This record gives sequence, structure tokens and C-alpha cells, in this order.
Amino acid sequence: FKTKIIGKKDIDIARLISELNLSDWVQQGHRHMEGTDGICPFCQQELPGSFKEKLDEYFDETYTEQIQNLNLSIEKYERDTIGFFEQYNFLIIEDIPFINKEKITSLFEIMNLTYKENIQLLERKSNEPSRSIELNSITSYLEQIKSEVEKANVEISELNRVIDNIKEEKERLIKEIWRFIAEENKSNYDNYMSNFGRENRALVGMEKGKAQQVGFKKILEEEAIELQNQLTSVLPSIHEINTLLKSFGFTNFQLAESDEQGNYKIVREYGEDANETLSEGEKTFITFLYFYQLINGSNDQDKVNTARVVVVDDPISSLDNNILFMVSNLINNLKKKIRSNDSNFKQLIILTHNVYFHKEISFNKGHGSKKLNDETFWIIRKVNNISQICEYDENPIKNSYELLWKELKENPNSITTPNIMRRILENYFKFFGNVDVDEIIEGFPDEDRVACKTLLSWANDGSHHVNDDLYVDSNQELNETYLDVFRRIFKNSKHESHFNMMMGGSISENDGHSEVDGATMEIQLAMNQAAAGQETSV
Repeated sequence: FKTKIIGKKDIDIARLISELNLSDWVQQGHRHMEGTDGICPFCQQELPGSFKEKLDEYFDETYTEQIQNLNLSIEKYERDTIGFFEQYNFLIIEDIPFINKEKITSLFEIMNLTYKENIQLLERKSNEPSRSIELNSITSYLEQIKSEVEKANVEISELNRVIDNIKEEKERLIKEIWRFIAEENKSNYDNYMSNFGRENRALVGMEKGKAQQVGFKKILEEEAIELQNQLTSVLPSIHEINTLLKSFGFTNFQLAESDEQGNYKIVREYGEDANETLSEGEKTFITFLYFYQLINGSNDQDKVNTARVVVVDDPISSLDNNILFMVSNLINNLKKKIRSNDSNFKQLIILTHNVYFHKEISFNKGHGSKKLNDETFWIIRKVNNISQICEYDENPIKNSYELLWKELKENPNSITTPNIMRRILENYFKFFGNVDVDEIIEGFPDEDRVACKTLLSWANDGSHHVNDDLYVDSNQELNETYLDVFRRIFKNSKHESHFNMMMGGSISENDGHSEVDGATMEIQLAMNQAAAGQETSV
């Protein structure tokens, strides 16, 4: 391809062709002279007689042979290159293990572009045999492909060797994996063993210390039992109970040591025996004080330090207000001990029917009667000889004044409504505000004054008499009418906000004095809810 193919140089016309570099041009004209009958194919003039012979001699057999070799070489290059692509195209078409398919594909694309560039050079060489050309080499790309194939064959051979020796290779792999794991965790193992040894030594020391403490504890327990066995009086309990009585300012009686060993007696202020003169309330109180001391210890020396659940069931029967306050205060102290978690008490259960006592023991400083996280409220009811217990999300027991409003709100058509209205008016205006309801009514307009006086007469009559069935049946419409009058007493005395707060906005204002349609609708709704199973407790 680098060889310049030209005619013989010893022909007289060869010098001119060579100087003008017309070999390829003349060669093309020489092919066109066939069949022109001695006429020049370029200038259309008659050619000299020996001109054709000179050209034939110039393009002799050597030139013709070189042209044929050139064409054969071009054909061989095209055939071999295309054959290579066809033969090794499977490397990019098929999925062959361990072959870098992306790299092989890229190399094939580069070789294909190089081949197309070389074909263009060869076409130019074919048209201009005197031109010298140099093809672009693809040897480096072939070497890279060969290298990739050899790598794949090596890996395939290695895989085949592993498969042929699968048992030995599996054992070797397992050993290498365990060695790798061991090497990776060597530092962790060393740290673990170091910490284990240190902690194990600490545990051994702790076990020795524990054994010593167990021995000390056993000695102390034996000493405590011996001291308890030597105790021949009830003076500690007497002292504790008398201290409690004095702290509350209670001087009706106190405890003293009895002549009989291990017992005590109850005496008055000047030492006289109070056993025969104790009231029911005092008996209950002294019993509670003994119980209060007992829960801090035990009659059995082996159970002094056992965990315990304390149950107090209505300890205020027959007690006057002062003693009730003392009992409530002691129970509240017991609640503090349980919440402090530094005593043997684990749980306190209090049962009572007394609303005032319930209020005293359920009050939490800083929280009022609000339920705390560690307490629950339950109500036990017995219906048809079946006891039921219900839990509440908040303290269900309110004071008596709140209960009056609750009953009025939830049961406005009850036969007790007149009594409830009278008690609310007396409590709020007279007892709380020291204001006579009659004086408030005298300040109302005439039309309201008559209605209010009628309400009071109706309330007093309904709260001091037993209504027969006929009267009860016709009493509901009066309840609705006077409920609105009841509201206007609070409104006209500038206390409507209190009424709205206690009723929860259940009664809406009616400009007319004889009809309360809005109130009637809400009252009817409350009655429907009650009929559907809502329970009201007072």
C-alpha cells in the first residue's frame, strides 16, 4: 500500500509523465483509448501512430501485475477484517463469564471506525495507484481483546479447577473465612477478655462482700429477735399514740400501761379509768389509732418488715368533726409514706360512704381533687343483689352544693326540683353571700317580682310536703316554667355567670316570661339521654 505503482521509466514519454505526475491520469486515459479508433479521448485529436504502442509499453505487465496485487490485497484486507468481526462478535453478543463486556464492546467500536477509515484510504489508493498510503493499525486493540480473553480463560480454568475439587476447596474456604473473622475480631476479643477478667474479679469481690453483709444481717436479725423477746411492755405504742393525741390537741383521754403485763388501759385527764365512759366515737377513734400503730409493725415478730397492702373501711362512723379531721390527717400521712417508696406499704385502699371524709382524703395539695397518676377512683353499686364496680377518669364525688346543681341540670323534672331550687338559693345568696332572697326579689320589676314570689311559694311548698301522684304528674310543666324564673333571679341579681357556670350553658335565655321553649328542648334532651341509660349519682 505504500508502494507507488507507475509505468516503465525508459520510454520517451515516461519522463514527461513522471515530471508532471500524470501516471494515474494517463492510466485512466489509457483505459478509455480502447474503441476510439486512434482519436484522443481527451482532446479529440488524431493520435500519433505509435502513441498507443508507447502507452501499452509504459503500462507493461509489471504495472498490470502490481495493480492486480493491489486489488487482491485490498480484497484480502476487507475479507479478513470482516471475517474477524464475524468470528469474534460473540464476545459482545453472548453472556460469557468473566468477560469485561463493556470494554470488549468499546474496543470493537474503535476497530470498526478504524476499518472504515482504512477502506476510504484503500479506495483512494485503488483510484490513484501512484499514491502511497499507510493504514491505521488495530494491533493494539487486538492485543487488548486478546488480553481480556486470556484473563477470562484463566478465571474459567480456575473455576473449573475449584469445581473439580469442590470438597477440598469448600473446606479451605471455610477455614479462610473463620481466619478472616478471627483476625477482624481479634481486638474485640482482646478487649472482651480484658473487661471480663476485670469484671469477674469485681464480681468475686462483691460476692465476698455480700456474704459478709449476709452474715452481719443474720447477726442483727438474731439480736432484734432477742430484743423483741425481752420486750415486756407496750410503752412504745402507748407513747406513740399519746403523742398523736397531743399533736392534735385531743385531751378527752390517753393511754397508760395496765397492771397486766403487755396490755394498756384508757384513762381520762386525771387518771380515772375511761373504759366504761367511752362514747361510740371515742371507741372508734382509739381502735383506729391502735390499727394505725399496728400497720407499722406486727404482732408476729417474723412479719415486722414484710410488705403490706393497707385497707381502711369507713373509719369515721360515729365520729365528730374534730376526730374525723384527725383520722383524715393520719390517712393522708399514710398516703405520703406510700408515695415516698421508703416504707413497707405498697398500696392503700380506702372504702367509705361519707362524702365529707372522701373529700378530705382525696384532696391533693397543689392539685385539689384532681386525680393523680398513682390513684384511681371507683364506685360500688348493688342493683338486684348484684354488686357492680365502675372506674372513673376523675374524682366522681363532688361537694353537696355541686351535687344540687348537677341534680337540677340532669333531672329538671324530678319531684325534688322545688327542694333543690330552694336549697341552692338559700346556700348561694344567704349562706355564701349573707343576702336574703326576698330582698333581691323586692328589687325586681313588678312583673318579675310576682313570678319570683310565686316560684318561692311553689319551691317551699314542694320541698316541705309529700306530693301525691296526681300532683306529681302535673308538676313537670311547672318545673319548666319556674326553671326560667329561677334563672332570671340570678340574672337580675348580676349573678348570671354563676348560673351559666353551674348549669354548663344548658338553659338558654328566653325573652318571654311564660314560655321557655329553648330550655324545654334541652331538658327533654337530657331526659332522653337519661332514659337511654345514662346514670346520675348524687
